[in-house]
Amino acid sequence: MRNSISKALVFASACLLPVAASAATGSYICAFSEVYECETVTGCSRGHLQDINLPEFVVLDLDKKQLSGAAIGHEHRTEDIEGMTSDDKHIHIHGMQDEETWNATIILETGALAGGITSGTSSFAVFGNCTQKE
Repeated sequence: MRNSISKALVFASACLLPVAASAATGSYICAFSEVYECETVTGCSRGHLQDINLPEFVVLDLDKKQLSGAAIGHEHRTEDIEGMTSDDKHIHIHGMQDEETWNATIILETGALAGGITSGTSSFAVFGNCTQKE
């Protein structure tokens, strides 16, 4: 499951500058800062990106509706964003690959990112930041 999760999602967050409060167009670079693995009986525990095969950075291209891995040493996978909505405060994206689904919300004012990957009886919660790519 962990290998297929990396195919289902490549997005991230860390200590980057916040996203400018502007229209949701263009490209953003995101980096993960935290990941948690959650199961129905045992609850959630802190995880590591390398354990679930997620790159440290991803590029979110809103115009092309794609996510692409951007980490050194990782295969640069690209996934289609199947759904996207935005307003002047948020960007909401979601997609699916195989039996996994993923979603993320980015707060434009701060760049904060929160998202999830779900498959069967387990899921991963991811947190980080994004900034608009120039």
